Amino acid sequence: MAVAMVQFLMEKFVDALEEEDSSVVPFHALFQGIKEDLKVTMRSSVPLGTADLLRDSLYDLNDILIECRTLSKKHTDLKQRKRVRLSSMSSLWFLYKARKRLQAIKHSIQPRNHGAVDQNYSSGSLSGDMEFDRWTSRSVDKSKVYGLDDQLNAIERMLLEEDSGGFKGIGVVGMGGVGKTVLAQMVFNSPPVRRRFFPRLWVCMSQTAKRGRDVRREMLERMLMALGVEEEAITSISEAGAGSGGLAELMFALHLQLMNKRYLIVFDDVWNIDEWYQGLMSSGLPDEGEWAGHLRLDRVLPKDCGGSVIVTSRLEEVAVKMVGKENMCRIEPDKDGECCWNIFMDSVTKGGLAGDHPTLGSMKTEIVDRCGGLPLAAKTIGEILRGSLSPAENSEPENELHP
Repeated sequence: MAVAMVQFLMEKFVDALEEEDSSVVPFHALFQGIKEDLKVTMRSSVPLGTADLLRDSLYDLNDILIECRTLSKKHTDLKQRKRVRLSSMSSLWFLYKARKRLQAIKHSIQPRNHGAVDQNYSSGSLSGDMEFDRWTSRSVDKSKVYGLDDQLNAIERMLLEEDSGGFKGIGVVGMGGVGKTVLAQMVFNSPPVRRRFFPRLWVCMSQTAKRGRDVRREMLERMLMALGVEEEAITSISEAGAGSGGLAELMFALHLQLMNKRYLIVFDDVWNIDEWYQGLMSSGLPDEGEWAGHLRLDRVLPKDCGGSVIVTSRLEEVAVKMVGKENMCRIEPDKDGECCWNIFMDSVTKGGLAGDHPTLGSMKTEIVDRCGGLPLAAKTIGEILRGSLSPAENSEPENELHP
């Protein structure tokens, strides 16, 4: 049944793509490339698992083609220019998302990807459960960051301030897209912080654990792996637990790894108040053999060797519950819009588009207003336009888009 449906959807897609006006549809070349990949894939027998994947991809493909044809009819003068004209940010946003969806479909249906679809979902290995992007911090180009210098310097002073070796907790709060994660990444990777703290761990809290897994167990296992503990050792530690299901043993193992070290841990994008990780500033450790009765993250962190944690959250209440009120860094939206405009320009010109493109200057006020003072919004709008405006258009007198 799935194979028959794939054949039907494939024929529907090919017929629609061969209609007379299809050449002016956005991403026509990309659609054609996907069609050729599909033909190669379907020349041989299609396994049931692959058929299900192709069916879902073809459903999406037909939907996107219909949406693109609707947009083309709405915004194109077929007799004159046969181009999609810039009319609204909503059209740009659609083009940006449609391109991403098509690229994902093309990748998923390419013949070399079949048979490897399920390899990332191993039955029990830690390495297959989640991408390591959650547990590492990407480097940030400081020349492309605007308006965060004061906050960066303030947090560095807090972390590098000489003390008696106590424990520090810092909160970074602000609305979504204002730059909390970027600021934390800049701190995490700054040379003075790198020299002072080792090890440094990055934990993204915004995503839950792999379905069916305990987020506490996953956090502990991943932190141990980041510290160099072998996967087999972690598995044996976890399986050794009885009443706590292995959590107490994992907590104790992590505590031992952090003992006598000046560590830095960033808990990025925390959304919820949870008894498991609140109150990180608390001191005191369970007595030997009593870890199972104290299943809280604050008990894991040694507090006597200069270790520090940074928490980023949209909700100040969450950060306060974790690290207290004392060292709270609040990031406000860009008031005059200049930082957002600079971020937008960096993003939109990244692909070779000239900064003096006629479309850009005429849209500055609208773009700045739509950003709402949020750097992430500025970057996203820049990516949308970068994927839609052709560098070759710099000499064109009219504001037009080439998907």
